[in-house]
Amino acid sequence: MKDFEASGSRPGEPFSHCVVTDPSDQDREALLSISYDDPSALSLQELESTKKHDRGVDLPADLGPGYTAHFEGKAGTSTYAYAWTPDARRRLSIWITPGAPGRDHRADAIELVRRLKPILFAESK
Repeated sequence: MKDFEASGSRPGEPFSHCVVTDPSDQDREALLSISYDDPSALSLQELESTKKHDRGVDLPADLGPGYTAHFEGKAGTSTYAYAWTPDARRRLSIWITPGAPGRDHRADAIELVRRLKPILFAESK
């Protein structure tokens, strides 16, 4: 993607979301969406149920609880990753739509979790 626009959380406020779009796309569909829920609106049981429904694949063990999955939509295949704290109090969601041709979108979503989770899930001091 040559040009993009990003919007999200207000400067100076805690991070909650970021959306990247293509300014030439009239529908302004999100190409990348990252959201952080603290507290998460979903219980641990709801997250596990969603994972089963989505046929999710567990994140690598070193990333803790979470999964990746694919979704077929009008913009193509979306790849997404959900990660959460063991108590499900906080949740990180990453959506890549549709993703660059020839890339491993699952690996990209996992790498974003790997980089963002330690920052966002760090205990407040």
